[in-house]
Amino acid sequence: MIFGRKNTQQMKDMVEEVLTEALRQQSRELDAQQAGQVRQLNDMMEKNQKAVRGLSDTVEDFLDTLQEENEERQRLGEEYARAKEREQGLLRLLGLYQEQAELFEQWLSAQNQENGDAALEAWKQQQVILKGKLAAESRLCAVERTGLAGELVDYRIHEVLQAVEPDTKEQEGTVAKVYSQGMLYQGAVIRKARVAAYRKE
Repeated sequence: MIFGRKNTQQMKDMVEEVLTEALRQQSRELDAQQAGQVRQLNDMMEKNQKAVRGLSDTVEDFLDTLQEENEERQRLGEEYARAKEREQGLLRLLGLYQEQAELFEQWLSAQNQENGDAALEAWKQQQVILKGKLAAESRLCAVERTGLAGELVDYRIHEVLQAVEPDTKEQEGTVAKVYSQGMLYQGAVIRKARVAAYRKE
């Protein structure tokens, strides 16, 4: 036997020692590798958490902005409704003024026919000036007056109170007399003109 028991034991011990050291080295390398992977995972988790927090903040900001916009939209809607209500009230008031101006004009015309008083003539001139100013201001506010003698009858804007026999063919279907003028606001009928109309054959 070339190797004795002692040499065999020494060789065995050496091999075990080398293997143990190799295993220890491998274990250390695996631990270091695992520690590196854990650090990477922690870094990734931290980045993900930051991204989630950032996204959460963004979503929260978006929801806050959306709520503010909804509140502003609701406020503007309420303000618009109040403005529309005021507008309708002003149109009713304007309609009443127009009616009173027409009645006054009719009264002046009747008085002027009865007696040619100078004071009445002055009142009539004032009425003409007032009527012109009212028409000009109405146009600026997108208010149109409807109802003129001789225009074609349009049941959308005319309320026919009386039918009159025409003298000529051209008069048929036209306004014979205006009792009170109508009013349009931005193209919408606020009040129809009350008229007498010539019959159509």
